[in-house]
Amino acid sequence: MKKIDADSYESILKYICKNPCGTVYPLSIAERKQYGDIYLGDDSVLLWHYSGFAYIFGACGEDFLEQIYREFLTADEVPRRFILFTADPAIEQFFQNKTGLIQGRRYNFEYPQGTDFSPAPLPQGYEVLEFGSDLFDSIDGRITPHFSWGNAEEFTRNGVGYCIMHEGRPASWAFSAAVSSDELDIGIETSPDYRHKGLAVLAAEQMIRYCIEQGKRPVWACDTGNTASRRLAEKLGFSIVSEYTTIRR
Repeated sequence: MKKIDADSYESILKYICKNPCGTVYPLSIAERKQYGDIYLGDDSVLLWHYSGFAYIFGACGEDFLEQIYREFLTADEVPRRFILFTADPAIEQFFQNKTGLIQGRRYNFEYPQGTDFSPAPLPQGYEVLEFGSDLFDSIDGRITPHFSWGNAEEFTRNGVGYCIMHEGRPASWAFSAAVSSDELDIGIETSPDYRHKGLAVLAAEQMIRYCIEQGKRPVWACDTGNTASRRLAEKLGFSIVSEYTTIRR
């Protein structure tokens, strides 16, 4: 398995096929819209997104999987987190027999196509701002554009996000956690002081509107135990289309 140069990323597109884990994150790397690393083996490929999400395609024999285990899942020095996604029972079984790993489960959601949609109005005293460099650098939280974008320049060039503001304070925000030519994965968070006010719905609606206007498919994903995210997705009209395994240190 060898790391390939970014100039060769286009050659990886042939490996990326529709599967239960989704394609927006791997395509965001291969299309060079977001930072990530790509490693090529014998008829196998590993795509490792800046966020830490990792995807494998191709034959994925045991030698290839063993390298992933040694170099990314158990190595002492790894430059960022590594969470492998798979829906292949053989791959799940391979890693079940390894020590030091945790397996979880995750949902992928899709939004119905052809929906006639417009965001609901904001409450009085709130406004929507599109993310720029200032918001990218200053917003604080666990799920922010920093989660999946290396810097403000990359985000403002290839991504998008909207923040609901109240009295000059960020209240709730939604953004492109991953973006490809055809899809956009929505990341979202609400500041603790503004939770349980329905603002997350309003922020996410801004992103759904953007996707529809741009002809992209909105995508949502969360761990199966994240009931709040699941309920929010379903309230917005998303439905679960697949479930798969996560493997991490």
